Amino acid sequence: MRKYIGLSLLVATVASCGPMQKAMKSEDLDYKKEVANQFFEQKKYKRALRLYETLESPLRMRPDAEDMFFNFAEASYITKDYLLSGPRFRLFASSYPKSPRREEALLKEIKSGVELSPVYSLDQTITNETIDKLQKFIDQYPNSEFVPEANKIMAEMNQKIEKKTFENAKQLNTIGGWTRNYNSAIIAMDNFIYDYPGTIYKEDALYYKLDSAYKLAMNSVYSKMEERLKNAKGMYETLIRFNEKTKYKEAADTMLADINKELEKFSK
Repeated sequence: MRKYIGLSLLVATVASCGPMQKAMKSEDLDYKKEVANQFFEQKKYKRALRLYETLESPLRMRPDAEDMFFNFAEASYITKDYLLSGPRFRLFASSYPKSPRREEALLKEIKSGVELSPVYSLDQTITNETIDKLQKFIDQYPNSEFVPEANKIMAEMNQKIEKKTFENAKQLNTIGGWTRNYNSAIIAMDNFIYDYPGTIYKEDALYYKLDSAYKLAMNSVYSKMEERLKNAKGMYETLIRFNEKTKYKEAADTMLADINKELEKFSK
């Protein structure tokens, strides 16, 4: 019985590999293209890719290969080979400028870049390039059905840049204990709030600005201390005006108590 089961599996394997082997060996480009597209439709993307790769040069720019080249890029994207899917979608768009799928290809090129965009803490060159491409896409195709998706991706990419900028500014506060460079931390938070007025991190930025001003004042020489304490108190008031029930209320109130205690020494 085992013998027959093994033979059946072998026959099935040979049968399934037959079209692939035949297409790979064939010199008939149209036949090879047809088989590759069949594999694509069957969601056998890796097999389709192997055949597409052999057809890439000989069929380049042929009008009847338009669908094949889109499938080539799409299969790369589906199999998460984003380093290749991006250039392949871009090449499709340039090779077939009148294609009804050109807009989709351009957006898929951008989405390949999105997949390669690293976490916010790393270098964001790819993210910035993706934002530029998105803006060009929206400017070029303002009425495209893909604009809503492009805008959504744009917001996500901008938020990643925004978070990186905030964390960089915040870092000046958190390392302040070593460098005592709290002035730089305050300036960085001011710049961040100016550059991103509607940021979701505004409350956090106001708190870390207060925290930096507080630490700067408490570690000041006597001649500068009063002025810096008053500045810190003003930043406390700004935070509370922004959100009187801020999640930082307890910490901020503790700072205010210390600030008022120190200011009393200057009123005597």
